[in-house]
Amino acid sequence: MDINLKFRRQYLLTHVICKSLQHWEYKPFGSFIIYTHPDIDLNIVETNKNDLKLALIGYMLDPNHPDKSNIEILNDMSSSVNSLDDISEYLYNITGRFGLLVNSPTDTFIFHDPCGLRAVFYAKHEGKVYIGSQPLILESVIPLKKGEIFYSYQKSTYKKNNIEHWIPSGHSLYDNIYHLVPNHYLQCSTFEQKRYWPKKRLQNLELDDAVHEVAELLTKLMHAANNRFKLSLPLTAGWDSRILLAASHNIVPDIFFYTLQYRDLNLKSNDIKIPMKLLHSIGHKHHIINCQTALNLEFNSIYEKNISMGHKDWGNIAYGMLGSYPEDRICIKGNAAEIGRLSGLSGRTIKSVDEITNYIVPGWDTVPFIKKQLSLWYREAHAITNEYEIGLHNLFYWEHRMGSWQAQSQLEWDIIQETFTPFNHRGLQEITLGVSLKFRSTPNYILYQKIAKTLWPEVMEYPINPPENIKDRIMRVLSYFGLKEVIRKRYKKVFILFINA
Repeated sequence: MDINLKFRRQYLLTHVICKSLQHWEYKPFGSFIIYTHPDIDLNIVETNKNDLKLALIGYMLDPNHPDKSNIEILNDMSSSVNSLDDISEYLYNITGRFGLLVNSPTDTFIFHDPCGLRAVFYAKHEGKVYIGSQPLILESVIPLKKGEIFYSYQKSTYKKNNIEHWIPSGHSLYDNIYHLVPNHYLQCSTFEQKRYWPKKRLQNLELDDAVHEVAELLTKLMHAANNRFKLSLPLTAGWDSRILLAASHNIVPDIFFYTLQYRDLNLKSNDIKIPMKLLHSIGHKHHIINCQTALNLEFNSIYEKNISMGHKDWGNIAYGMLGSYPEDRICIKGNAAEIGRLSGLSGRTIKSVDEITNYIVPGWDTVPFIKKQLSLWYREAHAITNEYEIGLHNLFYWEHRMGSWQAQSQLEWDIIQETFTPFNHRGLQEITLGVSLKFRSTPNYILYQKIAKTLWPEVMEYPINPPENIKDRIMRVLSYFGLKEVIRKRYKKVFILFINA
């Protein structure tokens, strides 16, 4: 199998030569050596202002200047910034999936994209900081320490019962490896994360004003992405992919549309049936990628070695895409749209850490280190959200659900595809969060309805997540409470008969 699948689209910052990665591109940067996989971009520029040096790992897009390349954006940044505050201000209007290194004569700092989808993990070894895309790549140059956190998590009922299990942002399963939380940068000299967003109270917006601003910005974001990449868009019956389809109205002939058929989905499932009918109605081809085949052992071996917290279920889906997904295309993902909605939190607001571990992520209450990690975040976040009038549930979804669960998902699927997430834009998130909650929550999601209808009314002629049949409802409830896999394993024959009924 292709050697380039190993640590695909990942990176490493080290102070020593890494012999196992010498076939990658590598460049000096301050006291570091930056190693980047051949399928991820690395750009470095220097500025005379304050002797700053900037390194971009991954890619940036500027919706207001859609023709600018990575190096042009980086050069523009280097000519206009004088301080870390200037950099955070500049990044306000930038999207993409990136790590941004800032080197001064006395220190090094690292920022990443708004939702932290280009994950940053770091450790201190023999007095020096090492940084990488995930813990196993750091193991190429420093030892990893498996302690109580690692073993308690592996044995937990939460992990066993949840095929999409995840942990909060900020830490890893290894004793000496930490994770950069979205809206923070890392200062290497002090080994500290420092919050740089939010800086001001959200501006309250009228519904129609927000609809206009979001629709315009999404169109610009899609245009900027289409200028830079060949695009693909996975469609389901849900809100987020529908809004992105609407935002693609002017570029839709350039896009490869597909739906992944995985787990228990079949041709009668809403997530396949509705996209098929919708695309046919607007005259575009729909591709179904079968991800229900048995996982190849060779691919599984590489997949497991690529990431420290790999999910077998996601690996199965990735294997289904291997050879069927067009590798020359960037996948447009609708994630992060739910930051402004309560649907991702099952309609609950957050009033305590127990609210998170008992109800919002059922099962986390059985994993002690998770509650400890969340308590540290909660104390700071509670004060921040009160001061800047941001919903704590919105910040949780942004910094943990996106910064950990979604970042992990994109990291795992880097073996198959690069991704672009249009809602991963700080300015866009501020607009949606400035709208009254009654317009952006269940059951009607009026804000999102209006955005889609403004962009392309015809795509809303098919229902969003219509009522499921009784079998699908039962499966969804079982999945929510972490019981689906338990029943599948204990009552395999009965489960298969039920699925095929």
